[in-house]
Amino acid sequence: MRTGTVALALLVAAAAWSASAQPMADQARDDYQAELSRQCPDKQLQMLSARNLSDALDDYKQSLPADVQARFSEAETDQCSSIEDGAACVNNVDLATAEDVGRIGELAGAVCSDFLQCRGEGDCDYAR
Repeated sequence: MRTGTVALALLVAAAAWSASAQPMADQARDDYQAELSRQCPDKQLQMLSARNLSDALDDYKQSLPADVQARFSEAETDQCSSIEDGAACVNNVDLATAEDVGRIGELAGAVCSDFLQCRGEGDCDYAR
């Protein structure tokens, strides 16, 4: 009986964490989108595919100090440990982490530099 109670408590705690984490990711994505609109409105980078955004996030993270990179890695491992989570999970966690460390504007600027423009959803040109 005690094992069932502990399992139920863990399930409730996981559900509560998941519910609280989602609004943070949503707020970070909203702030990121607002920064893109402010910094490079003509590029339409809100239409980046998950893969394009993942590439830009990876490039950006490599430019950060080691302690900040470690925060990103830890958050990704903690929140996207399953293979099924995929790039969208990592992207959301990275945006939330950038927000958490106060670098969402800097991140958006880096994404603006990485891409020339998007013509449609996922139809975007790299600047490199």
